[in-house]
Amino acid sequence: MNKNKKLGCLSLLCISPLTLAMQPMDDQSLSAMTGQDGLTIGVESNIQFNQLAMIDNDGLTTDYTNRAGLVIAGVAGQSSEAPVKISGLNGSSKTMLGVRATIDTDAGTASNAFVNIGLAFNDNVTGIRISPFSVYAAAANALSSISGTTYTQNSIFSSGTLLKSDVKEILRLGGIDIVFAANKPTMNIQLGSAPQGNMIKFGGAIDSICGAGDGCNIMLVSDYATSGDATTAPIGASFDFKFTGHNGSPFGLTGFYAGIESANGTNPGGFVFGHAGTTDKFNLQLNNVLLGTNNAQQANVFNNLPNASMGSFGLTGASVTNLRMRVNGL
Repeated sequence: MNKNKKLGCLSLLCISPLTLAMQPMDDQSLSAMTGQDGLTIGVESNIQFNQLAMIDNDGLTTDYTNRAGLVIAGVAGQSSEAPVKISGLNGSSKTMLGVRATIDTDAGTASNAFVNIGLAFNDNVTGIRISPFSVYAAAANALSSISGTTYTQNSIFSSGTLLKSDVKEILRLGGIDIVFAANKPTMNIQLGSAPQGNMIKFGGAIDSICGAGDGCNIMLVSDYATSGDATTAPIGASFDFKFTGHNGSPFGLTGFYAGIESANGTNPGGFVFGHAGTTDKFNLQLNNVLLGTNNAQQANVFNNLPNASMGSFGLTGASVTNLRMRVNGL
């Protein structure tokens, strides 16, 4: 079954600009760059977007043939549209998300030339903050489209973040903080040949994801307190997610890799992500697991008890060996 998909900012309203800040260079600095080995570029950026979608132009079978999309946008039910924002952290305060890219080229061996791009965060960036957002399933009438060179912009919201009738909220995530360890995460990308073994290799470490309190809330949305009304409280399966290193140690990223592999025999190829060997130990918690509405009193239930949290679940000192995931078919 062949799929014709449009990926990325075909997406609805992906029109909010990146705010870029680059350091000016005087004549003396420009002159000093002449003849140097490689190039270093520093970028500071506040990233935000209104809606981002992956659009599928056909259905699963002959019975389902219309366009549909998976959309990331602000949380449903607000009176005004709330963009999804990604910013840097400096301690507990927000800052510009600054990244340095060190770029060089090499002839390699046996004519296997490549470009090497090393990415690292600026010294003042101690983490990343992602604002609350939701994931939606949207039908054709709520999606942007391209016909030839004509782009028609559309929205999943009727006004503010009130959903159109053919849009369903399926996942809601609270704000996410990723806190770096002292040796901040790095990424090394090799284009062309990849003598490092994979297109992308990761390094450094993180301290936590949603590490404050019980963690950040994640909910699979089934409906709302008033059925179909996103301005009322959501109902579904929810929990608070928390990820930390074990015994106060950071979780190392060295050994993680990603890239694109070609088809080989029965392997169709695709995007791969994994880790060579055994990862550092980590703690994972799913706190306050709840199905339905908290404290909802219902008649004829066991001992007339109200609905409540099922408790918390987790792993302590866990690790993963030879992790490998592959995504193909897009």
